[in-house]
Amino acid sequence: MSRKQNIRDKDSFFKVGRDLLEKVHKVEVVNSEDVLLSWKEVENRLEGKRLQKLRIRYVFSAVAASVAILLAVGIRLWQSGREESSLSLNLLEQDIPVLPSDEVILFASNDRVQLKDESSVKYGKDGRPELDDQVVKRFTEHKKEEEADEINQIVVPKGRKADITFSDGTKMYVNAGSRVIYPALFKEDKREIVVEGEVYLDVKKDPSRPFIVKTKDFEVKVLGTQFNICAYKEDAASSVVLVEGKVEVETMDKKKSVLVPNQLISIDDSGSNINEVDVFEYICWKDNIMLLNGRMIGDVFERLSRHYGRRIVCDSLVRNIPVSGKLDLREKLEDVVNILCQSLYLAYSLDENKNIVVSKK
Repeated sequence: MSRKQNIRDKDSFFKVGRDLLEKVHKVEVVNSEDVLLSWKEVENRLEGKRLQKLRIRYVFSAVAASVAILLAVGIRLWQSGREESSLSLNLLEQDIPVLPSDEVILFASNDRVQLKDESSVKYGKDGRPELDDQVVKRFTEHKKEEEADEINQIVVPKGRKADITFSDGTKMYVNAGSRVIYPALFKEDKREIVVEGEVYLDVKKDPSRPFIVKTKDFEVKVLGTQFNICAYKEDAASSVVLVEGKVEVETMDKKKSVLVPNQLISIDDSGSNINEVDVFEYICWKDNIMLLNGRMIGDVFERLSRHYGRRIVCDSLVRNIPVSGKLDLREKLEDVVNILCQSLYLAYSLDENKNIVVSKK
């Protein structure tokens, strides 16, 4: 190999290094196996033999070894950009700071904001939430450097609801007992959020940026449509119901299903099933209505408990009684329970903790 060729190789190597180091500065933890695998990818990309000579000459010094690790991680990020730049489900494992009351909490920038029930949060084009008079109390953290991809989060406890309009115009309704993690501003090539609980989404159409919703059991990919996701961690099954448009649902075992309007996919440990449904039954919660088409009363009481934020204890002899009808969720919980009990010839009472106990008469 000529001296000029060798210099060109070194210049090329360090140019790649400079470019990739910019991608690496955010990486805090490096897995050694990933580094070794990625280094092999570097060798393949830059023609193994020439790179091996450079590696022998530069890598075995302490400084060059560090650069090699960073390059390896950088190339891994470059080649697997979709995975590394995506919102991770691990974010759901992070502890949530406790605020003094059970209200809606918005985490944005350096603030933890306590909001009124049924608050509407709208994000501007700059990624900042417009809260108007919906703030109950604001807790400002120590000032920190502003991140390019600032992650926000809304936590809606049982008995509360909220809705968000993202900076792209997508509208999201968040049901009681739910949590959503999302960037203040979506990326140029995709829009991603992480959901635990139940949300209804009216996605703004943008063919250049698919909208992706991640949950513990599945991932939904859309361009522009209306659909409901129910993925509470305590529930045995999760579901997606499509109102309008088309969505692709990919489960954790990489099985993909495409839904058309009025279809529901239910996902549990045994697999997934698709059925035709009355979609209004699954989305009317956002209008404070519960539609019942032969649901078991035990399931109905669990949903009411989540909606009102109060415990309802149901006798095992009662749980499997089917019920149909429509409930107005703006009424007091006792009034709603009383209507159900009268129609099914049941009785209810309050225990010492003010829990509602339902049993046969």
